[in-house]
Amino acid sequence: MPSTDPFDALGDANRREILRLLSEGDKPVHEIASALPISRPAVSRHLRLLKDAGLVAERADGNRRIYHLEGGGVRAVQDYLEGVWGEAAARFRLLAENTNPAHSVRAPSVMTSPLRLSFDVDCAPDHAFSVWTSKIGTWWPRDHTVSGDAAEVVLEAGTGGRIYERTAGGARHEWGEVTVWEPPHRLSYLWHIGRERAAATEVAITFVDEGGTRTRVEIEHTGWEALGDDADVWRDKNRGGWDALLPHFVAAVTEGS
Repeated sequence: MPSTDPFDALGDANRREILRLLSEGDKPVHEIASALPISRPAVSRHLRLLKDAGLVAERADGNRRIYHLEGGGVRAVQDYLEGVWGEAAARFRLLAENTNPAHSVRAPSVMTSPLRLSFDVDCAPDHAFSVWTSKIGTWWPRDHTVSGDAAEVVLEAGTGGRIYERTAGGARHEWGEVTVWEPPHRLSYLWHIGRERAAATEVAITFVDEGGTRTRVEIEHTGWEALGDDADVWRDKNRGGWDALLPHFVAAVTEGS
């Protein structure tokens, strides 16, 4: 019997993407990690949880571990969903098959919509800005780095400042470049962690003073078109990344305020 509820395992966007990748065929860890915007150690942790939920299994292939979908666990989830949603899905399919595309009110979009997030923190804007920039290395999680074990994470002050990680061995991995530096209220940067600079997206962060010791942090992540046909997919993946990252920032702000 699985030690983890399969539906809890499916609650994370990265784990759902791992299942989608494995639906295409068996894969080793490095191949799965190369398709996700998270580190290899983080992928291994997600795979372990999926195994505990009975949704994936592994086999040895020399020195490698090859992962594949666990048929029994996946079928159990599928049977449950079909039982609950089967009738609704059938109605939706009937509607889709009998809808004339010419009558659709939504025109096809050539742009990928921005990813927007906002939340409040209990501190003044200058403190929130400082924690995000000069103190980024104190709260940025290691499973959101290229190496998975960065010794240092740096965001250099000023327009043109570089954002990067440095490993204990001295290797440097570039993440981005500051394009707007207006402390303590505005910060923007190109973002291409794990990618070439030509495929950079853009992150704009505004720190809004709400009076007293409260600040509203507004984030807009745009420029997905640089990722080509996979723009929508990577936008959705990054939503999961932001959701996992921001609690670390909020905790750091709270501890230092």
